Amino acid sequence: MMKRISYVAAMAMLIAPAMLAAQASASVRTSVSARAEANGDSRAAASADVSVRAAADAGLPPEVVARAAADARARGASEAQAARAAADAYTRLAVSRAALGDGGERQPTQAEIAAGARAMAAGAPRADLAMIAERAPARRSLTASLDALARLGAESGDFRGSAAAIAGQLGRNASDRAITRLAATGSVDAMLRGPTGGVNAAGSLGASATSQAGGLLNAGGSLGGSLSGAVGGIIP
Repeated sequence: MMKRISYVAAMAMLIAPAMLAAQASASVRTSVSARAEANGDSRAAASADVSVRAAADAGLPPEVVARAAADARARGASEAQAARAAADAYTRLAVSRAALGDGGERQPTQAEIAAGARAMAAGAPRADLAMIAERAPARRSLTASLDALARLGAESGDFRGSAAAIAGQLGRNASDRAITRLAATGSVDAMLRGPTGGVNAAGSLGASATSQAGGLLNAGGSLGGSLSGAVGGIIP
């Protein structure tokens, strides 16, 4: 009996995040539809502008929603398809904010919310955004880390591993620049190992300094030889 209860509890823990994301998505779409009906415009439900206005009212970056619709139109999508793209962008923003804030003390910025939405568009689930937010130092900006998640996850095909590796780098207080460079390798293992450029750079700097010093010494030797020759020519 105890094993059965434990199994049920474990399944509930796995299913809960997916249910929360689905509820957030449904809530966003319901809000957009209700706004369209309140405006009394039958075409508003298929208008991307509805999602743009709804994002602005909700405190989400409306330019992200507008850009999603514009990109869809640029690809030759119909207005209905552009409206769907805008609504999907709105949903990602709402879920991103919820994942990054997660009811705690962290209040995600507009840039962080947008970066989280980009990571979700690339394929990252809500849980991976939440993992990065939970393990990051207080007041640390997550924009670069979330963009790194989008890139590394898409290139490696392993969003969970990418999120865990990035969270580890944040825990070690790696710089945004280092995390971005590691994500560009497309390797989760490289992100796990962390930056080694500092050691290589130091070695290169030491070699360069030694080479320059050697050059100065050689130049000094040549100068000394020339000077001795000149003096010898004057003083027999």
